[in-house]
Amino acid sequence: MRVLIIPAFLLLAAIVWGWQRFAQVPEPRVVADDGGSQWQALGLPVVSNGGLPQSPALTFHTMHAGLNNNDELWIATAPQQVVAWSVEEHLYVPEGPTIDHHGRVYFSPLYPREDVSLVALDGDTGERLWTLPHRGDRKGAGAPLILTDPDNPPQQIIYHATYHHAWAVTPEGNILWEAPTGLQYDGAGVAPHAWGMNYIERLDALISVTQDGKVIGLSRKTGKPIFARPFDLPGEPAAATVANMPPHWVLARGDKVARDVFGDIPEDSGLFTQMVRVIFGAGSEVSNYYAVDPNSGWLYIAATAPDKADGSQDGVSANGALYAIAITRAGHFLKPVIKAWFAFDGGTGSTPTVSNDGKRVFVSDENGNVIALDNMLNKLWEFNVGDQVAASIAVSSDNGEIYAVTRNDIIRLQDNGDSAQLVWRADLDVFPGHKNINALTPTITANGIAVSIGATREVGNTSLLKSAGFGLIDRATGKVRGFVASPEESISVTVVDADGGFTIAHSPVRRLGTAAILGERYGPIRGGITKFVSANDNVLMREAACSAANFQKQLTQGAEATPAQRAWAQARITALMEQARRAQLRLQPAATLDANPIALCARLGGQPS
Repeated sequence: MRVLIIPAFLLLAAIVWGWQRFAQVPEPRVVADDGGSQWQALGLPVVSNGGLPQSPALTFHTMHAGLNNNDELWIATAPQQVVAWSVEEHLYVPEGPTIDHHGRVYFSPLYPREDVSLVALDGDTGERLWTLPHRGDRKGAGAPLILTDPDNPPQQIIYHATYHHAWAVTPEGNILWEAPTGLQYDGAGVAPHAWGMNYIERLDALISVTQDGKVIGLSRKTGKPIFARPFDLPGEPAAATVANMPPHWVLARGDKVARDVFGDIPEDSGLFTQMVRVIFGAGSEVSNYYAVDPNSGWLYIAATAPDKADGSQDGVSANGALYAIAITRAGHFLKPVIKAWFAFDGGTGSTPTVSNDGKRVFVSDENGNVIALDNMLNKLWEFNVGDQVAASIAVSSDNGEIYAVTRNDIIRLQDNGDSAQLVWRADLDVFPGHKNINALTPTITANGIAVSIGATREVGNTSLLKSAGFGLIDRATGKVRGFVASPEESISVTVVDADGGFTIAHSPVRRLGTAAILGERYGPIRGGITKFVSANDNVLMREAACSAANFQKQLTQGAEATPAQRAWAQARITALMEQARRAQLRLQPAATLDANPIALCARLGGQPS
């Protein structure tokens, strides 16, 4: 009998040890200061033919930073950060937030239990300032759009639209106009999701696209329709379910965890199941945001392809498509016209990205391909990264740099014109003893790529996300330059505020799946917004100053800069020096900032790359 007891004891001890190791709570390592970025801006930037963007690229004024979805900011990310506040944890926020130039934060929750479709917060404290109602449209309204008022610069106006209603409102909450969108939903349940507004400057027109493939256009000044009727994209909804969704028991348990935090939702299934469906594109015609080319005024919308494109006219679109849409005159109204479309084998979860000059459009498919197209959607090249690409492709104005993310990796590609090449896969080494994965979209900033990194355990093909946080990756090397743990994950975007800190919308999906299987041992499930701030303003000041010096050197290299390129470069330098000035004021309110970026960078112990 003793012979059996000893092996049994050893087996039990091994099981206990293995479980303890498997269930271990991740602890991020401390990322030491590396002295500065190794990245250099070579040549001259790719800029819009119209010069500077309508709103300066100091933070996120729309879902993906710019109207063209480039996910690029002029400012630096603080490498070392701490949590300043975390609020509104009862609200589920899958998109945004956006931030005005006073630091106020705006977001639209999904399926809120209270009558809100837009919430405004004080950027310093997180205090709720004002709200707009949902009027029955509880399925969310995308990231609010913030534009500079062309009649009263530098004042800004916030534009917001649900499926049935649209608003223009001041940062103080004063409604300038409220108007019907012109859409009427006759289906079952609540009206579909609206993906947030975008803007066509040459028409002074606001655009909104919905989950069921409707496109509306409104006058920015009045909210009146500019189309005779809403435009209907030619696709049909994708299949209601897909083969690679989690098993039913996981969905059911994840729905219960979500219900305990966020309440019941007016759907035939719970919040976790609904979000998994959206992520996989199940039952939707449009599953993500869309882009405007500020040069041409064209729209680029990723959606489902026409029904017959998959070879079967059955009311379900099995393939995806990217549509290039021009807005043309039609009597007293304007009319969207599809100028070109590019079909995908399968679908895409990608938001299309347009280069600053409007000559290239980047998208991905579900087969792991990053695809570059010209503005008429002729393929220029495709590059397979080995796994399905998630979210949007971040496109830099410098060096032909493109950043793509999968569920595991952050990848830098080089656009060589008619081909692409792999430069690096980021070395995500934040959580010792765990698999480190990419957890969100990349945001290009002057001193690195702002990203989210998560800690997982892998069970077969299932990835159990335990914890996540936000960090900075060196653009030259793919190495981690800084990291801060977050109270919750996000499926939105990696928002960086003008002060260099992250402002993150919480929308747990993978952690809901983990909680369904392992319980909430890795922290409570929560929603809301968390604001991070710089933990070391000396380092932030160095980062901003040395980035400004980098762009100042860029202007002296290569061919002669055009006026638009010079204005773009100078705007970046000004933004970075203002960021450095504000960091210095927090340290020494009476101090005077050296106005020369190169001299200031050297004085702070850095060297411009």
